Amino acid sequence: MNDSRKKMLEKVRAILSKTMDNGCTESEAMAALAKASELMATYDISDADISAVAHEKATIFKTADTDFYEIKKNLCVNVGRFTNCKAFTDRDKVINFAGKENDIVFATWLLDTLRRFVMRALRQYQADRAKKRLGNSNWTSVSFVVGCAKRINEKLKELAPVNWAKTQELIVKELNMSLTKSRGRGKEINQYAAQSGYKAGNSARFDRPVGNGGTLRLK
Repeated sequence: MNDSRKKMLEKVRAILSKTMDNGCTESEAMAALAKASELMATYDISDADISAVAHEKATIFKTADTDFYEIKKNLCVNVGRFTNCKAFTDRDKVINFAGKENDIVFATWLLDTLRRFVMRALRQYQADRAKKRLGNSNWTSVSFVVGCAKRINEKLKELAPVNWAKTQELIVKELNMSLTKSRGRGKEINQYAAQSGYKAGNSARFDRPVGNGGTLRLK
């Protein structure tokens, strides 16, 4: 199965998941069903094709090391919820995503994209402070990042699938994962810098990559 065919099957499967049981209204569910039926007819997709994709086995993918400002660490949990994956940090403190390959590709791409977004926003914030002859300490930079990440996490929670918890539960069960919760220590932040970061986070987007679906392929 080529990539374009697989992505279309995933798209139809995602549309079919918009049911009343998953939190949609009756009109939304009916509209989703009509759209899915239209795509299935156009691309010669059968119920068996959708079932095969739905039963694709879950896997685990280890990402690259976390970054200096720990942006990925702050965002990975809600990126996982948004993309139907389970995010966790292993003993080496490296972020992992568990789920279906196509979802992991999206999750990893989105996490990298959001990190770049936050870093661009931080550099602009630092430049603006420099123009005002204000210093750029590590404290103000970290505070800006914390605020920006907070707003992005709020948006990811708002947009996450209604049944994300059930999806993660099934992933953990399928892979027989044993996870423990860890609590990070709170940081004393500069409220003004954090507020600026929070405002910058409003501009973050969460679209899927266009074209080939991102450069990452799991191996």
